[in-house]
Amino acid sequence: MALRRPFGITVIAVLTWISATLHIVLGVLVLADVLSASGVTQVSAWVGILVGVVTFIVSLGLFGGSNVARVLVTVSLVFSVITAVVLVVDDPAGLIAAPIISGAVAVVGVLLLYTPGANRFFGAS
Repeated sequence: MALRRPFGITVIAVLTWISATLHIVLGVLVLADVLSASGVTQVSAWVGILVGVVTFIVSLGLFGGSNVARVLVTVSLVFSVITAVVLVVDDPAGLIAAPIISGAVAVVGVLLLYTPGANRFFGAS
């Protein structure tokens, strides 16, 4: 009998899939000249699409219980926490909710990836 995927892992996998989709769609929109932003080049659009494809593959790994995917998402979430901390420290007077919320969501994501149920699902001890 296959081990049932914990709800928290499903949530993280779905959010990862959504992130991948957004990277790909935004990259395509930039390449098609439907969307333009200052500083966004065709090269950065292609990089965004590539990141989206890799993120999509990682999301499938999360759905399937790949420990490699779990580690990759953990690293990404840790970078999100570090970025949030740097943004808050860099401008404490202009403290805005976005980095705090982003950092908090990333911390929750890491915690969900390493619950006892998640450890069983990913085959970790």
